[in-house]
Amino acid sequence: MASRHAMNDRSEAAFDRIVRENSQPVRRYALHLLRDPWLADDAMQETFLRAWKYWPSSDVSENVQAWLIRICRNVSFDMMSRRVETAGLREANVVAFGSTTMRHDLTALLNMLSLEHREVLYLVDVLGYDYATVAEALEVKIGTVRSRLNRARSALREIVGDLAKADEQSA
Repeated sequence: MASRHAMNDRSEAAFDRIVRENSQPVRRYALHLLRDPWLADDAMQETFLRAWKYWPSSDVSENVQAWLIRICRNVSFDMMSRRVETAGLREANVVAFGSTTMRHDLTALLNMLSLEHREVLYLVDVLGYDYATVAEALEVKIGTVRSRLNRARSALREIVGDLAKADEQSA
């Protein structure tokens, strides 16, 4: 992929190529974390502004995708913190289902997981990043990515099973 090699080329054209190649995955990741398209757009823009600011002096050697996801993650968490402080809320990631008979989509199911499980599941299974990229982006070891992913998948299977039982009982 061109973006891995572009880290050695610090030109404006190389950065432009990186933005084009990575803007959609960065936006989708921000949308996944923030659950608001307008905030996701803001987070994506801020991610690339910060990336541009540190582009000439960054010590990223080869994995630009992990670097961008890490920046996006920090930007998104900053935005969530500001939202929580502004709203005076304690919990930013509370999701409630009004009825167990409603149609459950993937986003709603993912939102029932903890943030660390939802995040790793999304990065690996939805965005398709490899374990090394996810580990670098989240600043954890590859083994941590594997164990979080295993626990996330188990928790998701349990949630789906519980919802299916509840749907059968209410039918």
